[in-house]
Amino acid sequence: MFETMVLATDLSSDWDDILSCGEEFKVLGCKKAVLTHFIMGGTLEEREAAVHGEAPPKLRDQKRLLETQGFDVLLETTLGTPGQVINEVAEKHQASLIVVGSHGKSLWREALLGSVSNEILHHVRFPTLLLNVKRLRADEEGAICQLRTRELLRHVLYPTDFSPIADQGVEFLEGLASKGISKVTVFHSLYAPEIHPTSVLEADEALIQGLLESLADRLKQAGVPRVETTQLKGHPTANIVDFLRKSDCSMVIMGTQGKGFFSEIFLGSVAYNVARLASCPVLLLPRKKSK
Repeated sequence: MFETMVLATDLSSDWDDILSCGEEFKVLGCKKAVLTHFIMGGTLEEREAAVHGEAPPKLRDQKRLLETQGFDVLLETTLGTPGQVINEVAEKHQASLIVVGSHGKSLWREALLGSVSNEILHHVRFPTLLLNVKRLRADEEGAICQLRTRELLRHVLYPTDFSPIADQGVEFLEGLASKGISKVTVFHSLYAPEIHPTSVLEADEALIQGLLESLADRLKQAGVPRVETTQLKGHPTANIVDFLRKSDCSMVIMGTQGKGFFSEIFLGSVAYNVARLASCPVLLLPRKKSK
């Protein structure tokens, strides 16, 4: 499903840890890695020299680390911020997944937690897996593979608003069922902002439960052994983050756009904030291109 992935490394020790656990990505079908470093500082001449010259030693070291795990690895050094050119890199190499870390050295950290991360969510055209390294550490020792990216498919949380973009999540889960998903929780949050009439947004909880169970049946038929449903009242971001805090989820899969009024909630708030606050990896699915 995700045979070729683009790994947006900042050459930090955080990425050393991520790549030490690179075999985890194989469960998603990854075989080929495009290890990409974005040159964001220095003069134009210095940046162009870095792009056209020999790859930095650290980048070559990280390449070898992935190769020892059986990946076919290409190096890509390019100018600009990830949010500006990451689509071009993925399209150039016909990638089907982008992997981004939300913590690294200072410039990268500030960028990814600010405008660049927001830009990625708004403009990326490929499924994107966000890893919040600070929250992924299992302990403070910094030991190899002490990231809770292990067993990515052990318990997947799938938030949905029943829109077409959310339905893509079901398709992805059906495709991943044969990869060994152990459990999926299908999640919906009932939300009625005060600026909209309650009568317009008020949902029939019985109807919602029926929709959730219908999705659960689809996943069971696809081969997912255990599927549960949950619906809560309140803001989606708060409910999702709280659920993650109380549950031992291994990954979140969600769309970056919803339907109607909720498109702005999911694109501008929920997807971004869940990716920023989640204690586990978050796989964000962009809207499919119109044919």
